[in-house]
Amino acid sequence: MNSAILQDGKVVSAKEYISSVHGTRLYCMDRSCNAPVIYVPGSDNVAVHYKTTGKSDSRHNEHCAFYKPLNFFETVKKVGQFQTEYEEQVMNETIIRINLNKLDPDYESRVIEREETDQKKKDPNEVKVKQESNPPSSIGSLKSIVKLLTSYEADILSTIMVSVRGNKIPISSIVVDQGKAHKLVWKDSLIEKTGYFVYGKVERILRREKVYFISMAAINGIEFSLVIFDKYFKHFTYSDAQLIGKDILAYGFLRKNTYHEKNTTEMIIKSDKFIEFL
Repeated sequence: MNSAILQDGKVVSAKEYISSVHGTRLYCMDRSCNAPVIYVPGSDNVAVHYKTTGKSDSRHNEHCAFYKPLNFFETVKKVGQFQTEYEEQVMNETIIRINLNKLDPDYESRVIEREETDQKKKDPNEVKVKQESNPPSSIGSLKSIVKLLTSYEADILSTIMVSVRGNKIPISSIVVDQGKAHKLVWKDSLIEKTGYFVYGKVERILRREKVYFISMAAINGIEFSLVIFDKYFKHFTYSDAQLIGKDILAYGFLRKNTYHEKNTTEMIIKSDKFIEFL
């Protein structure tokens, strides 16, 4: 664990913790758990962190984000929970730049784009427990988003803000299920000029002469579809068998549609690269 809760309810990261200032009463930051934890000093191989002792009540419960490794869906849910619960807290932010221009078949780079590299010496306190690498400074593919959300614990991910077209946004605000995507669209609450990452299970595919519709399994009556127009058919090579029944993450811009007097939500995609299997 990289973060814990003090007796007064404030969050403190392990690298900022000072016993004489913060006290020794520390708790799991997942409020469904709230188990007492202890501070563990760092070493040459492991960063400072918090952990339960396994004794008495110092154990994570089965609903806790730190009880066991989380899958993609569980992680997204917990990160959203943490970013909502602690949005008023002053926490160290990790900024990740998202630039998915190269996914777009219409995009032509005028200059050679180079990934920003940090030449500064790494702070050992920023290395995740178990010696995993730091979160990336930039992301340029859906595969990288999925890797990010399955490689780090929820407390680290809850500090991540993504930079998109100059907007600094909590990662949980743009990685959403189809239900949340639908609400954002129909309440006119979308972040302007920002694409979203929406996950769900493919249920059926309708291929017409001018357009393909990839429909997700409805949740609570909410219908959501990916739309591909004929101009981009050559860039979309997945067969029905490869998609139907699969959990996917898709990226694109959301829009309203009304079909048979029912409000639905659609996402426009342009190629295979706009979909990642989960």
